[in-house]
Amino acid sequence: MSVFFSVILTLSDEQLTALGFLGSAASQQVIDFITAIRKVPDQFGWLTVFQLHCFSAHLKYHPTALASPSSPLPAHSVIPEKTAHSANHPILKNKLWKGTVAPEITALLKDPSRGVRVSTMLPVRFSTRDEDGKDVFDDHIVLWISVFPNSTKETSCRDVNAHILAILSKHGVQDAAVYWIEGAVKRLVTAPEMMRVVRDTEPTHYIRRALTAVLGVPLAAQELADDDAQGSLGLYFHRGKDRDGNRSKQLMAITNKHVVSKYTNQDYVYSGRPGAPQKFIRNCSRRRFEKVVDETRALMAEKLGDAKFFAEQLTEILAKPKSGDEDEDAADELDLERKQQDLKRAEKDVKTLSDFIQLLNFTWSDALQRIVGWVDWAPKIANDLDDRCYTRDLGVIALDEAKFAKNFKGNFVYLAGKFTRDEIVSFFYPNIANRPPFNYPNDHLFRLLGYVDAAGLANPYFSDDNNNPSFIVAKNGQSTDLTFGRFSELEAYTCSEFDQGSWEVAVFNFSKKHGDFSGKGDSGAAIFNAEGKLVALLHSGMPRGILNVSFGVFASIITVFSPRLVLILSSLAQTRVDSTVDSLRTSAVFVTYIPPSSYLGTGGWTFSVRPLGSWIHVVSCYRFSL
Repeated sequence: MSVFFSVILTLSDEQLTALGFLGSAASQQVIDFITAIRKVPDQFGWLTVFQLHCFSAHLKYHPTALASPSSPLPAHSVIPEKTAHSANHPILKNKLWKGTVAPEITALLKDPSRGVRVSTMLPVRFSTRDEDGKDVFDDHIVLWISVFPNSTKETSCRDVNAHILAILSKHGVQDAAVYWIEGAVKRLVTAPEMMRVVRDTEPTHYIRRALTAVLGVPLAAQELADDDAQGSLGLYFHRGKDRDGNRSKQLMAITNKHVVSKYTNQDYVYSGRPGAPQKFIRNCSRRRFEKVVDETRALMAEKLGDAKFFAEQLTEILAKPKSGDEDEDAADELDLERKQQDLKRAEKDVKTLSDFIQLLNFTWSDALQRIVGWVDWAPKIANDLDDRCYTRDLGVIALDEAKFAKNFKGNFVYLAGKFTRDEIVSFFYPNIANRPPFNYPNDHLFRLLGYVDAAGLANPYFSDDNNNPSFIVAKNGQSTDLTFGRFSELEAYTCSEFDQGSWEVAVFNFSKKHGDFSGKGDSGAAIFNAEGKLVALLHSGMPRGILNVSFGVFASIITVFSPRLVLILSSLAQTRVDSTVDSLRTSAVFVTYIPPSSYLGTGGWTFSVRPLGSWIHVVSCYRFSL
């Protein structure tokens, strides 16, 4: 047997010194640990060299910091920090903004003589905190415009301000100002059998989130491995029919094009021919997998620290002579019993974590073992599919059935680990006086079912902590985990470095205290509300600290849910369109297939479309199964 699995208390000082646990080369915390457990040897017959090695390795790279002294009161006034919110303007609604005001402003700014290169544009309302910590809103809205770094002179911004304000004033918006910043929209890319979701009493329940078949798991394209690029899984669904017309229940997933493809300006469709090359997708990049290992080692070190503490307490209890006082002696017996139980739980947790980290090292550390599927369809990123100018940044992955068959549950978000149940409720419904009931799932698995359409997004269904109409959303991405944000009622105009304009869903940070809503590696994550309805699919953001804004594409544009079918458009094949149901726009990413029973029969397809001439391009059909 390897020395790694030898019991620590069976080894001599010489052996422990050779292993680096004693002697001048050892950490003082490890030496103290060994000293403590030797005082209660009957309680630590389980501790192995491997477990103490994990503890020692964690201390080496994460030494315990000394306690910081209390911060002195500032000797100067603090500049008030502003927080961005949805504009919530009585006149400037999305129809007026997107249909009239914004086009006039963008036309003005795109005039080459102005010398302005806009990257994003969004109306907001700022607030500052008063002495009681409550938001005090500005009495005017702000047109928040960012320009590409080092592209625009300050004088150019100043000279165009009056013209922008004149456009706003012409349309009845008198209470407005213009703020300019530098910043560019960036893609949020940073991915054995998928593990089962376990109960929260199991110490790995939160650590293993990256390796389970829930939403938000990390994805990494094999062709992007050298860049260490990563993204997140947005939604699961089942294929309805394959390219040969055969019924199929193959499990699929949606994320972003830039997560799965190196060349985002090229269309990609997997041919499906025998022997055809595949673009493989991994669960976890190298960096993300190492994070799982580090988190496991850190938690094991924490549990061993608890065990040392309990051992020291037991030593004191056992050394204490009986007082002769019946109540005190009974209390000591109860204390002894409970400390032994605490130590027993720590022992079980350490053993579980020890087994888990060995499982990671032996069966998940090879990148090839983490391949979970391959790219099935990934059209080039585009925002000119129709006059709505929404961004299409989508990639569809065909998942390896062998990895998901046993533990796949559906479109669930795992809520546990980062926040408590009460904190999650307070995020979704910050107004205590106006809080609807929220059924927190006992197993922490929050199901997504349905989506919020444009009408729903335009009518917030509750008030926030400032009694303003509000729409709080959440997302669970592999980089920043579960986060909450404030949805903007007005869409954001963004512009690429190639002057391609688009309209996006915008989400502000919830607050400075809770950090950014998204970060690199969260691309593709589902954005959802408290009702479990999909709001958008995250694809980019503009990292600016407290002024961070995240962008996504509307759920109503990318998907329609079960029992309907979803048809993905491409140019591979041509099929005659039979328009027999209500019309939909075929220029959207998906066309809805209404009758859930039609594909089970032998008859032809009936599509709900607005025909583009006599033909429509069809490549494949996918059925959502939540």
